[in-house]
Amino acid sequence: MNEEDLNQALHDVMTRSSPPPSMDPAPVIAQGRRARKRRRVAWAGVAVVPLVVGVGAGPALVANFTGHRPTDQMVAGGGTPTTVGGTTKAPVSSVAPTTTRKTGDPWPEGQTDRTATAGPRAERAVTLMNDLTSVVPAGFGTPNLRYPDGRAMRWPQGQYASNDGEPDYWEYSAAIPVQQGDKVGELRVQSTTPDGKPATDPCRLAQRFWGGAGSCTIVDVGGKKVGVVTDNGAGRYNQWAAYRHDDGTVVYLAQAKATDDPDLSPLTQPIFTNLQLADLVTSPKFKISS
Repeated sequence: MNEEDLNQALHDVMTRSSPPPSMDPAPVIAQGRRARKRRRVAWAGVAVVPLVVGVGAGPALVANFTGHRPTDQMVAGGGTPTTVGGTTKAPVSSVAPTTTRKTGDPWPEGQTDRTATAGPRAERAVTLMNDLTSVVPAGFGTPNLRYPDGRAMRWPQGQYASNDGEPDYWEYSAAIPVQQGDKVGELRVQSTTPDGKPATDPCRLAQRFWGGAGSCTIVDVGGKKVGVVTDNGAGRYNQWAAYRHDDGTVVYLAQAKATDDPDLSPLTQPIFTNLQLADLVTSPKFKISS
């Protein structure tokens, strides 16, 4: 091959080869945008199919999920469960679930009447009685006395307190005889779970106890307002204190110099001062909220 032939061959190669890409980026950007647009159109077309199917299947899917949803997830007030570390947590509700009693409803928890004679409710009342015994001051005893008919003077009670149209709530109470020498008086405590009723003035709350009437004083116990009533002489108890906790639990603590057994001589002095009653009624040991 001579020099002329070599030059011709090189010319032919350069003619048949594609030119180098342009250094101007505009055409490349335009081409990329066109490709992205084509992809979006394609994905939109694909998404139409499951969307149409989902419209028809939606109610069935929701029903199936609800039917198999754990009961602890079914919380009043709604909310969406969240999954943290593989564990599904129930949503926090802003509405407290309540059950409203209706005429003809059976007594709760298998009871034959309002009073719980066994189970957790009865046990809470026994604990309340023991806690009441534990606060009796030195100089007084808490004997296991009985009435002439054989009934124990120490007694606990847990009872369903709701009436028709009211939310479910419970009342726990206990009474014990308190003796000094040959003289006997009585202490009584009552703790009522939140009943959905609005808060009221401490003295008005205190006057609700056993329909008692007398002079009432509001006592401040570490910022807690307690209503303390001294009976006018016509009631069963001489003094009592009432306190409503922030969650709606209401506690009464009452004392009497005499019991309802006329054969027993009454105490000559109160078991607690009014200030002591006010302090004790706010004690967490007397608060039963469920």
